[in-house]
Amino acid sequence: MATFTFDNGDTIDTASFEELAAVYDFSNPVSSFFRDRYFPDPIYLNNEDKVPVGDIKTYVPLAPAVVPTAQGRVIKDKVQANVDYIPAPYFKPAMTVEPLSKIDAKLQKLLQNMRVIAANAAGVPPTMQDEWEMAAAYSYFTIRKSLNARIALMCRDALLYGKVVVQGDDNAGVTVDFGRHSDLTYSPTVAWDQAEADPYQDIKNMVKILLEHGKRRAVDAVMPSRVFDAMSDNDKFNDKLTAARGDNATRVFGGTFGGREEAVLQGTVDGINFWTYDAEFEKEDGTSEMMIPEDGFWLIAEVNNPLYFCMIKHRKNPAKLAMELMPYHVFSDDPSVDKFIADSSPLPVTINKNGACGGTGFITL
Repeated sequence: MATFTFDNGDTIDTASFEELAAVYDFSNPVSSFFRDRYFPDPIYLNNEDKVPVGDIKTYVPLAPAVVPTAQGRVIKDKVQANVDYIPAPYFKPAMTVEPLSKIDAKLQKLLQNMRVIAANAAGVPPTMQDEWEMAAAYSYFTIRKSLNARIALMCRDALLYGKVVVQGDDNAGVTVDFGRHSDLTYSPTVAWDQAEADPYQDIKNMVKILLEHGKRRAVDAVMPSRVFDAMSDNDKFNDKLTAARGDNATRVFGGTFGGREEAVLQGTVDGINFWTYDAEFEKEDGTSEMMIPEDGFWLIAEVNNPLYFCMIKHRKNPAKLAMELMPYHVFSDDPSVDKFIADSSPLPVTINKNGACGGTGFITL
């Protein structure tokens, strides 16, 4: 728990970081499609601040064959070749903890439902305890959301662009380029919202390029809704998609006029799942940007890429353990400098540097 001390000597103990984490995980406030689908299994590298990048092993070693009376044989593993070790970025977001003049009603209701604060009767103001509980939760949630948004962007960049660039606020930052082949950057000759377009043939061309350089067939296609709408307006592609659905539909339609932040599986064609994803993120300059460019389209061949977490470099972590984040409370005799801070050192890595093909220019902007 976090303990806050006031000038008169009074103290307030708020919920523990473990309890706040449980509330945060229940609310799931940050869209994490790229991480959940394409980097689903985190790997913790204790006592390491670098991650392996290169020809990463993806095979499963075979059990050794012996006669029944033989001793057990240690499974032989192959040596990984062409693997470099790259320093992972290090993040340390902080938030000053203080009661807010504006109460987040949604957060308040969530904390009440999770029994962190009391559900007062109408017209009854929150107690000082509840005010500090909400302040602690708001600070913790903001830190977690900032880290999860950063990880989601890193996963997006590694998957779609074949590189991760993290600009440092007080250093040169970290750039990891996986060396994706330039042929895998693809734009159609005719945009898919034009009369002469042939989206189905363009996708077949992309599949061939992906097979040539990535040695894998596409599993998924990801795009924003505008690209999917243009694609499904094409009679040739629409016939393929409606036929794959096995119904009597004459026109593919997503089922709702409204926009959706979560990824939506629109259908399957030739074994490829077609996903639309319209989530946005806020940049440091205050402007927003779509997770997938508005005119973008990519084919994805790999869905089980590793998301590494390196050790936390902090005196409160003497064992040099790796973890997704390590939150802690920094306090002094001056309550105005009470802060929550969290350290994290993640890096998503694609197991196949040539595991995606796509780009922008698929519709006219």
